[in-house]
Amino acid sequence: MSDSKTTNAGVQSIEVGMGLLRALASGDGPMKLTDLAHASGLSTSRAHKYLASFIRCGLVRQSGFSSRYGIGPLAAELGFAALRNMDVAELAQQVLDDLRDQLQTVTSLTVWANRGPTIIRRSVHEQSVSLVVQLGAVMPMLTSANGRVFSAFHGGAETAPLIEAELADPNGRAARAGMRTLRDVESLMEKVRAQGFAAATSTMHHGITGASAPVFDYTGQLVAALTLVGLDGVLDVSAEGQPVRTLIKAAAELSAQVGGRMAEKAAQEAVHQPARVTASRRDTPQPKPRRSEVRARRLP
Repeated sequence: MSDSKTTNAGVQSIEVGMGLLRALASGDGPMKLTDLAHASGLSTSRAHKYLASFIRCGLVRQSGFSSRYGIGPLAAELGFAALRNMDVAELAQQVLDDLRDQLQTVTSLTVWANRGPTIIRRSVHEQSVSLVVQLGAVMPMLTSANGRVFSAFHGGAETAPLIEAELADPNGRAARAGMRTLRDVESLMEKVRAQGFAAATSTMHHGITGASAPVFDYTGQLVAALTLVGLDGVLDVSAEGQPVRTLIKAAAELSAQVGGRMAEKAAQEAVHQPARVTASRRDTPQPKPRRSEVRARRLP
């Protein structure tokens, strides 16, 4: 057999064994041999042989106390190496193009640069609104949808000076949008965090609306914002609208590509819960129990 044919054929045993590693990666913790065998479609004896080899090379570890199997040090090392080398900008371009084609609107990717939220990728549409989405543009913190995402989810030490500068202008865009104090800003940011996206309409350009969703990495840090831009009255940026639900799902999937496991729940909610996104019970102030209720709870 020639070298090219050998390369194309691959090593089947490695491919079979990958089923065990995928099962470990998708689990919530160390797993039993029988569960791993079932998840990978292997017999228990065959799964055991693969796991023994994986343990010797560091891809899998086994607890001496419970005999369960978990991700090994080499697998963890490979995972972190992959995450370090993932470029969210490169990964995002296909996501931007897909969003544009699906929603028939302009899309962009914003990251934090030395001057603030900066557009580094875009996918243009035949709409004239493409003209207002320029590569390299630094977006305001309080009156752009992508800026609001960074205001809500990025570190305060970097965002605070820019927010204060926008508030300092009594005739600026922020003031015209109804934000004059830090309390106004925090009220808006709480809403953005609760619903998982930010929207802005006619705050930068009259008749232009936008919606933006956060992208998180494996450390839980905000790395980018995915944004839709369109004409007010054409692009629906309400929480229950299909464009925003599609945007949140795309942002969650992009987060997952860079290791942001926290995004998986957001993706599922965007698909299965078309109703308006609201704050969770934990985020919603709860009424204090009456004194009689407290006394009743203490009774044996």
